[in-house]
Amino acid sequence: MSPWMFWVLDVLVGTLAAGGVAFLLAAWFASRPSFVARVAQGRVSQEAPSPLTVWARRASAAALESLGSTTESVARRLALAGMAPEVSVFRLHQALAGIAGLVVACTIVAARPSSSLRASIIPLCACALIGSLLGVAGMDRFLTLRAHARQRAIDAAVPDCAELLALAVAAGESIPAAIERVAACAGGSLGIELALTAGHIRNGTPSVRALADLDERTESPALTRLSRTLTTAIERGSPLASVLHDQARDQRERSLAALMEEGGRREIAMLLPVVFLILPVTVMFALYPGLIALDFTP
Repeated sequence: MSPWMFWVLDVLVGTLAAGGVAFLLAAWFASRPSFVARVAQGRVSQEAPSPLTVWARRASAAALESLGSTTESVARRLALAGMAPEVSVFRLHQALAGIAGLVVACTIVAARPSSSLRASIIPLCACALIGSLLGVAGMDRFLTLRAHARQRAIDAAVPDCAELLALAVAAGESIPAAIERVAACAGGSLGIELALTAGHIRNGTPSVRALADLDERTESPALTRLSRTLTTAIERGSPLASVLHDQARDQRERSLAALMEEGGRREIAMLLPVVFLILPVTVMFALYPGLIALDFTP
């Protein structure tokens, strides 16, 4: 390639980088609306969007939904992860992760000899694009993993909380008082959710509605069954202590069955530490005294 082609490519890459930084700065400043923008949000817009705009929004929403990164999906996962439900803050973190991936990819490519740097302008652009995409997708994946981990922690804590609720109800406390007492001593993610539910009830929200909100904030099947059991007891006045004890026992049996099923699917992975870690150490301890006692001198 001629020198002026390299110059054009350098100018193009610099322009794209400057444009990306400018867009990020503009998005950051736009995330803080002005007073005029906040007042204008209360006005009803009379202008209907064009069909092309509607189609573009639907197409982009479908594409982002397939990637799991729409605004609704992010807001839902933020709620499941127990984080602040501000999608704009998470989008800013995603942009920073994309910039970090871009910088790392460009640094790796730029570490090559300077003589071959100009000849690898296309790999540089490709690596920059891949690095930024990996940064954005990695942040999205991190949010998903955090939401799943929190739901698993809630599932594991439900049996103990059900037992405590049964003891509190059997001692004569009402369901809202029992929820508040268990929330004070439970701790963890489930304790936070129960404390939030108890706060809603204390502020005047009906108990049935507060339990329904608790069910909507999580995706834990065990917590869903517990909230429905409490709702049924509130609405129909059914006995609750024995039902909660039985539910806690059933949940522990389900957890044990799920653990055994997971162990059955990972038999080979479970054998790896036994074969390569525990067994060699055992053999070494068994043979070491005999090897020390041997005399190999002629």
